[in-house]
Parts: sequence; C-alpha cells; structure tokens
Amino acid sequence: MFGGKGFGAKKLSSAQLPTLDELWSFDIKQRLWKFYPNGNKTNNDRKPPACFGCVACSYNNRAVMFGPSNTFIFDMEKKSWSALQNNTASPKPRSQPAHWCDMEKGVMWMFGGTISNKKLNDFWKFSFDKLQWIEIKSRNNKSVSPGKCSKATTWMHPSGVLYMFGGSSHILATSYFWSYSPETLQWTKLGGTTGVTKCAGKYGKMGIASKKNYPGCREGAASWVDQQGNLWMFGGSGFDNFSTTVFAIPGLLSDFWMYNTSSHQWAWIGGLSRGEGKPFFSEKGKADPRNIPGPREGAVSFFYEAQLWLFGGAGHDVRGFDGILNDLWMYGVVKNAMSTAPSVSQGPTEIPGDTISISFGFRVLIAILVLVLGLVVSLSTCYRKECRIFRFKRHLRPVVKYKPVKVEMMQVPQPELSSPLNEQSSRNL
Repeated sequence: MFGGKGFGAKKLSSAQLPTLDELWSFDIKQRLWKFYPNGNKTNNDRKPPACFGCVACSYNNRAVMFGPSNTFIFDMEKKSWSALQNNTASPKPRSQPAHWCDMEKGVMWMFGGTISNKKLNDFWKFSFDKLQWIEIKSRNNKSVSPGKCSKATTWMHPSGVLYMFGGSSHILATSYFWSYSPETLQWTKLGGTTGVTKCAGKYGKMGIASKKNYPGCREGAASWVDQQGNLWMFGGSGFDNFSTTVFAIPGLLSDFWMYNTSSHQWAWIGGLSRGEGKPFFSEKGKADPRNIPGPREGAVSFFYEAQLWLFGGAGHDVRGFDGILNDLWMYGVVKNAMSTAPSVSQGPTEIPGDTISISFGFRVLIAILVLVLGLVVSLSTCYRKECRIFRFKRHLRPVVKYKPVKVEMMQVPQPELSSPLNEQSSRNL
C-alpha cells in the first residue's frame, strides 16, 4: 500500500492533512503491518512523489502505479521503484480513475478520472509484458459507453468481463451500472440513473435477491469479487433508502451489497439502509454478529481465500466524528448469501443490519397514528378537566359551578262556597 492522504509517520506541521509517500505491506497470516521508511534503497531518486487518488495493479512480483504524476514500476522483491520510460502515447496524469487488474493476463485497465476538477471518459490498458499504454477507442460513433466520471466502483470478473458502478459525473453521484467485454470490445449498460429524486436505493429484504433491488447512487465504494464470481460492494458516499425527495443530501454509507452475475440480481447483505450511521466494535480479532464498519468512502479493499478485507478510508468513528480511519476489518463470505429464500442457518442475527426493519411508508403511518392518538387524548383530558391543565385560562370557556336550590311547596286553603253570592263571586273571579 502506497500513498494516500492522512496521518503518516511524520508529525503534522499544518492543520491540513498531507498527501503521503509511505510504503506499507500487510501479512495476512500473521496479521502484521510492516513499514518501509525508505521505500527505495537502490534508486531513491526514482521514488514516486506523494500520491492521492492513484491506481495500481500487480503481476509477477511487479506493480504498476499511475496517478497525478508519471507511471512507476515497483519491484516487490528488491523493494525498488523505477519510472516508466515510454516514448509511445500514454494517458494524461490524473486522479481517482476507475481501474481493473487482470492478474492472469498481466493487464491493467483504466477509465476516466479527474484532471483539475474536469471529468474524463477516455479508456486505456497497460501491458506488463510490453510495459506500455494502449488507448481503447470505440469502433464507431454509435457504440454506447459510460460518460465522464471519477471514483467509480469496479470489479474484474473471473471470466474477464469488467464491471463498473456509480461514480461522480460532473457534480452528482450516479448509479449507472456498466459491463465491458474485452473480447467484443463493447460496453453494455445494465441499469442505473442519476438525479436527486431518483438516487435512492431499493433494498428489499436483507439477504434476499430480487430484480427490484438496486443500490443508491454513490462514489468511492469498496469492492471485491469472490471465488464464485459474485460482486461485493460496501459503503461509499451517496444516497440511502430514504433519499426520495429533492431535499435529499448525500452522506456516508455503510450498506453491504452483492450482485450475482448469473441471475443479474442485487441483494442487500447487511449494514444500514440509512446513511450516517455508527460502527460497532466488539472484541478485536473475534467475529460478532453485531459488528459493523462505520460509514466511509475511499477505503482500501482486497480479497484473500474467501475473506473480504477492508482498511481505512474517510468516514465516521465509533463516536460519530468525521475523519481519516485506520481500522482493519475482515468478512467471511457466506456461500448461500445470494439465495432467493431465507436460509435456516442464516438467522437474522448473523449479519448486521438496520435496527428498524420496517418500510418507510409503514413508519410514516405509525407516526400519523401516534399523532392522532395523542391529539385525541389531549382533547379528552381538556374536556374532562374543563381545561384546568392549561396555563392561560382567560382565552378558554369559563368554569361554571351549579348549586342546587331548595324549593318548598305550601298548601293554600280553599274558600267554602256557602251561599249563591259567594258562588256568583267565584264565577266572576
């Protein structure tokens, strides 16, 4: 591992993170990092400068690295660098292009990238045998090909087909999904879109593949290809499951996806379906179903014996703070993780996921019901207690108290009718 941007062995002299020129190696079996302070003892004047956004591939104990400077070759046995002396055409120096490593044929493919904030869409391949670059051009003007982009996620399938997902096009991230066949020299668009209101992902049920599932727009995600040819992807910077409005803002992601190249289906394997989450660290070196790396982009990823490895990147730590990370994670690939039905051995606690496993629409319905119920309870309490619970009473109806009044009935004696005169007087009355 060479270069990057972050905290190196030297103390920082400014508030800005420097671009690094450090060389490291990691022993997977012994779980040990080794730092090479000189990096190039035999030919130190040919050591590449500090590099950020470079791409590299290895073949037969040699590695080629290309970035904002020149093309450099690294001899892994002698631990020495040398600049490529090539009189033929070569790509312009750039940062954060998409690249693929064909370690069987000794070829590195490269697409796009950024030069002075300008996106590119040129396509190149580097031959280790000839030590030269060759530009790949479309056969005709009608051929479809990806647009200008950088920081796209790539996979080199065992069959030789190149896959590319997302990336940044101009300003916004995309979810364009492409494949390229070196045999036919043709690109094929498999799906995807761009635009704020269209960038939300469709997650479906965790661990269940579906043609309706697809990740949201993103850039800088980590990627792997397992021994069965499945494409794995983690995190990046982009849009989550709930980014469905024009006010949606991209954020750092920690969702975990897998794509089956035979069934052409995506499956949400784990992680959070919402952005800006927090990681969970259990005991170091031991697997735990609650473990989850924090959201990040630009991480280093590699595959070894059915294990997916993830290192660093720019993201969130366990306290939720932003910064440059140096945590190292390993994930053991589950063979039946792409099944179309839940596996008995693969319970809901075996892979980390969203802590609230219900749809967004159902959450809105629950919120509305809770609001209506609270309003009904408040009005009922107000009526029963005659609004005594409110502080300001003068604006409300007055409290009226009723006091019972006692009424006594008195009997009045009737006059006796003893004479006709009295009877006549009574009739007159």
